[in-house]
Amino acid sequence: MDPQSQGNWADRLGSTKRYTLIVVTSVLGIFMIGMVGGFSYAIYEDGQLPTKPLAYLAFAAIIGMTALVGWVLATLIRSLRHQSMSGFDRRYWKMWAVIVGLSMPIGIGLVVLGRSNQERGFSLMLSNSPITPLTAILVSLVLGILLIASAIIYHRTIDDHEERAYLWGSTIAFYFLALVFPLHWLLARGGIVPALTIGIALLLILISCVVQAIVWALFKFR
Repeated sequence: MDPQSQGNWADRLGSTKRYTLIVVTSVLGIFMIGMVGGFSYAIYEDGQLPTKPLAYLAFAAIIGMTALVGWVLATLIRSLRHQSMSGFDRRYWKMWAVIVGLSMPIGIGLVVLGRSNQERGFSLMLSNSPITPLTAILVSLVLGILLIASAIIYHRTIDDHEERAYLWGSTIAFYFLALVFPLHWLLARGGIVPALTIGIALLLILISCVVQAIVWALFKFR
């Protein structure tokens, strides 16, 4: 066992305690995720954001506890593989765990904002329906901070091979957008497709993210 893994609390546990904690934290993690989903779905069904600050504090506490349980579980599982994983592999999978954890508030926020009025359906998440100024400011700050933090963590962790795959994926995604936006503009002027709205623009950007991910995977795993 290397010196780095010796300092990990999970590595000092016996096998029985380690596997027992993995089972316990897995069950607890499922329960916490269920609480997050239940809270989000309640807001979704209600059709409006909570008005009491206590509701936001409770939700933040649930998110924090879910992240803590996830970290404990990831540490326990990672301790089982320390001898077979290189230092880069440990940093790499830790990076993805952090990014997934940071992305949870983004997905939950989309669900909540998707029910900012009585309309139903996914189309509302891509619409330009009004929200309160405070909500717009808070969500913008959280989204900006999380995206910037995720990008910094990712690029500080990956190696040259994955960076090349990422750059190729981003380049192809840029070419996709550079092509599809002018084409949509021309087709809209001819009345063939609907006029470009913020919802359609966001949908095209999401498609470009899928294109980027496909190209990234092709270059990374070929």
